[in-house]
Amino acid sequence: MRVMAVTPHGSWAGSPQFGLRDLLEQSRTRPEKVQLALTELNRALQTLGIDRYRAAGIVCESAPGDDAGRWVVTLECVDDPAKTCSLRWSGKAD
Repeated sequence: MRVMAVTPHGSWAGSPQFGLRDLLEQSRTRPEKVQLALTELNRALQTLGIDRYRAAGIVCESAPGDDAGRWVVTLECVDDPAKTCSLRWSGKAD
């Protein structure tokens, strides 16, 4: 998922919605972008044919002044929303 997460929005033929890194980095100063990133992530999952799971939430764990953002993305099972998986992700380039 790392490659897809850093793919600029609109540039990956597999799913034009992917490009989360840019949206999440923008959300550090514009919190309303988190909801847009959540919407775009769910659209990307749909275009990829992933229909058993959906992104239920994205929470920023970064402190003001951090070089790069850190987020927790929570996925939930569509058939049983009590079944979740959380992924920690850093926007810092390797």
